Amino acid sequence: PPGGQHLHIAAFDLARTPEGDFRVLAQRLQAPSGLGYLLENRLIIARQFPEAFAELRVQRVAGAFRGLLDGLLRASPGGADSRVVLLTPGPLNETYFEQVFLARYLGITLVEGSDLTVRHQKLYLKTLHGLEQVHVVLRRIDDEFLDPLELRDDSALGVPGLLQALRAGSVLLANAPGAGVLESPGLAAFWPAVCQRLL
Repeated sequence: PPGGQHLHIAAFDLARTPEGDFRVLAQRLQAPSGLGYLLENRLIIARQFPEAFAELRVQRVAGAFRGLLDGLLRASPGGADSRVVLLTPGPLNETYFEQVFLARYLGITLVEGSDLTVRHQKLYLKTLHGLEQVHVVLRRIDDEFLDPLELRDDSALGVPGLLQALRAGSVLLANAPGAGVLESPGLAAFWPAVCQRLL
């Protein structure tokens, strides 16, 4: 993929043990969600309990969101002036509110598959002023629905030709297709050794 990075966002399901430790129950890497919920939750809590929030010296999260966007722009084939979009399955999706909130906060365009088109192996956003090239797609659609030409031909969520544009290196897809294999519970036993090896 552009920038040589397959994973840009990772989400983890955590649980607290009776001893107070945290355990990772699962990881979400294919189309991870939750960043918008985190942000909205933080804003609501800060407004409702300002004294406690200040007293506890809660660390700000704005830097993490800025870091995410900066990282995507650094890896983008279009550079710092790239157009970034968040590809949503649409308003019937259970996390649509979170997707809308995140797109607004990041200042990126929220799009559905029908808002995009591929021409000459480049991805474009359809606008009232014509086609505008898209360089980065933050996706909330699972792999199999991304491109009806090459994957599920009955998908109305994806963009025909998206994988061609991806292979041509003209668009960055976060996360890259295939990342979902790392969500497999069958790999859980291997993660401690992988961590030791890589970290």
